Order: sequence, then C-alpha cells, then structure tokens
Amino acid sequence: MSRSTLMRLENRGLLVPAKVDSETGYRWYDNYNVSRVMQIQSFLQMGLTYDDAALYYREGGESQELLEHTEERFLLFKRAYEEIKLRVEKKDYLSFEFVDLPEYVCFCREFRGTTPEDRYWAMYSLYHEAVEKGYRLLASEPLFIINKRTDYLDGAFEDKEVDFICCIPLDSDEPPEEAVTFPACRGFSCLGYGDYSRRAYAFNELGREIRERGLKPADYVRAMSLVAPYTGREIDPKNYVSRLVVPVEE
Repeated sequence: MSRSTLMRLENRGLLVPAKVDSETGYRWYDNYNVSRVMQIQSFLQMGLTYDDAALYYREGGESQELLEHTEERFLLFKRAYEEIKLRVEKKDYLSFEFVDLPEYVCFCREFRGTTPEDRYWAMYSLYHEAVEKGYRLLASEPLFIINKRTDYLDGAFEDKEVDFICCIPLDSDEPPEEAVTFPACRGFSCLGYGDYSRRAYAFNELGREIRERGLKPADYVRAMSLVAPYTGREIDPKNYVSRLVVPVEE
C-alpha cells in the first residue's frame, strides 16, 4: 500500500499510527493498524466507500444506516449476477421469487399502445425529454413500465391496445415538482430471458404463480428491463433480460 493511501486513511480518521516521530514524521504501524487497513481494503473491494468504513467504526459495526447501504449494493450486485448468469447459460426460462422494491422517485407519463415498439418509442422519447430537462437520472435503477392491466391474472393476457406508464427513476435528493413517488413495497417477481416474442407467456405464467400461491396484488405489474430496449444497438434482442414485478399485499 502506498504512503499516499495510508495518509488518506489517516486524514479521514480511519487510521491512527501506533507511533509518530515528532521530528521526522515517520510512522510506525502495529498489528492492530495492519488488520484495520486490511479490513478497509475488504470494504472497498465490496463496493463500500471510505465514508461507509468510517460509519462502521464510529458505530462499532452496529450501524443500521450501513446495513441499508450494504443491502442496496448487495441487491445491485445480485441483479447484475442474475443477468450475466442468464446470458452465459443461454437458458430460455422463467424464475419466480419475492423481492423488496425500494422507493422510486420517477419522471412518468402515461401512453397508450399495443406492441413492444410502441413501448420502446414511448420510453425513448420520455428518456430524451428527461435528459433535455436536466433531470438527475438514477443510473443504479432500471427504467420500468407500469402495465395498467389485470388480464394476466386469469391467464388471458394478449397483446392489445392498453394504457401504460413509462417511469424513469431519478435522484431522490433533488426531484422535480412533477416527479411521482412510488413507496417501497414487497413484490413477486418473474425473471425472464430472451426477446419479447414470449411476452404473453411470461405474463400468463406470472398470473398462474400468483393464483397458485394465493397472493393478492396491491398494484399493477411493473416491467423492469435489466437490459433495456434502448441498448438494442449493442445487445441482441435474444439476450434481453427482463423482470416482471407485481407489488403484493403482505
């Protein structure tokens, strides 16, 4: 580890040398110093920050705030893992699980359409508008579409003209007045791999799982693109990974 890094840790209050020569400024480090430096390196490799490490030591490792930060990073890593694993194994399948949806502050607009192309261009235009307005987009969360329909719950989903809401997550620290807040909630998720040709199948399978498990939806289903359509110039549609999530009553 470089001297500059050690000094950075010291300046942040994360490291106190066992001894400092008052004349030369030379520093000595004991085993306690070494173990702390190794632990901080481990935190950084996990994606935590120096501020997170400081919070850990300040709270004696019992910080609720740090737990929440770590959980957020874990969920982001888990999503990336699931996406990469699906693409590497090239399996066309659906998997179901319960997920905890965070609070979303979004730039939203309602549209009406039938095809995936309709939803693509609606989201594309709204995204472009958000950028032009200078809104602070939240890169860590996927764009999603709220499908205002319930036919999938009876296994009767089909592509027809319906209302849908395009949602672009924004930084919650400085949201615009027109932003819409979706509270955190428990959701039931269907993760799928492949293009949109089996969209109806995925929706109807989600409805079947909900019926069989006796779940009660609390809102419309959200279609979250882990590989969003606007990246289609680089990613083959066969490699899209999407998640359908239905907020459910607990």
